[in-house]
Amino acid sequence: MSFQLSILKILDGQTDGRASLEVIKQHLAVLYTSGQEWTVRMNRLAERAPDLDIFGQKLVVREPGVWNITEEGRSFLAILEGRGAANEDIALAEPSPAGLISGASARPGP
Repeated sequence: MSFQLSILKILDGQTDGRASLEVIKQHLAVLYTSGQEWTVRMNRLAERAPDLDIFGQKLVVREPGVWNITEEGRSFLAILEGRGAANEDIALAEPSPAGLISGASARPGP
């Protein structure tokens, strides 16, 4: 699942939310060979979304020569990462768009 989250993050970082498979592969190669920080971060996020399927949940759509993040994909990332919330656990407690975070729960506190 962390691999799928990396794809979401890459597409979300593109100005128009789209990239060719070649561009995605280049980004993945850099991210996964630049040390453990990225892998640890993606694994931590993946724990919050164990049933993630970026294509089946229509978070990313594939078109000839390009992949696009959908608005649902952007919303999913915002909820998963707790963007704009004072506390990550508060964001996780909010309802997920169209049930995208099936089985996810808040992380235990320190």
